[in-house]
Formats: sequence, C-alpha cells, structure tokens
Amino acid sequence: MKKNFIIVLLGIGLIIYASTIIASRNTIYYYTTSETENIEITTNERIKLGGFVVEDSVSQEDGFTVFTITDGNKDIEIVFDGFIPELFQENMGVILDGVLDSDIFFADDMLVKHDNEYVSSDGETYDVKSYSK
Repeated sequence: MKKNFIIVLLGIGLIIYASTIIASRNTIYYYTTSETENIEITTNERIKLGGFVVEDSVSQEDGFTVFTITDGNKDIEIVFDGFIPELFQENMGVILDGVLDSDIFFADDMLVKHDNEYVSSDGETYDVKSYSK
C-alpha cells in the first residue's frame, strides 16, 4: 500500500515537472515598444510586440509590408511577412509575433485590436457590448 502511494506521488510529480518545462519553453512574452529598451532579447527569441500603427507609415517594399508602431513613447519599424487582416489600418492597435533585431521587428503573424462597434452594410451602427443600435 505504501509502495503504491509513493509511485503515485512520483508520477504526479513527474507530470507536474514535465508540464512546467513544456509551458516555459513555449511561452511567448508580450511587450510594448517602450519595454523593449529595458529587456534583453536574443536575436532568435520570438516575442509578441504591441502598439498602434503610426499614421502614413505603411508601405510595400520587396513583397513585405513595412510600417511603424508606437506606444506613444517609442517607435519601432516593422517588416511584416504574412497575411494582412482586413481590419488592419493606421492608428489601429496591433499585436505582432516575431523577432527583434537592432530596433527593427521582423514579424510573420499579426492580430488586430478592434473596437466593439459594428457598422452593417446599410450604415446602421451596433454596439457589441449592449447589442443595441
């Protein structure tokens, strides 16, 4: 009985240990543009970077979408190689996934933050939170 209890405890401990190791290796941290100054990031470490797209900064160069994001304090140039969501536009919040190298962020995945307001094709505005017109 005591031997079985020890085996069960060791099994549970092994599962917890393995889960912790797997989770720590697959964690991708989210930073704002200003926070990149105070952290040490290796050039091959993937991070998530968030900010607002700077107005008049979006362009196409050599098949890449190049733009700048900011958190209001620091701007970072983005070189994006991936699918551009339909909601992507200037002054819109984005979260990018990629690597930072010498104040240029090379991204291949993008999430666009949007508001909770929906405008239908007939021009009516709906608030998603309250489901009202």
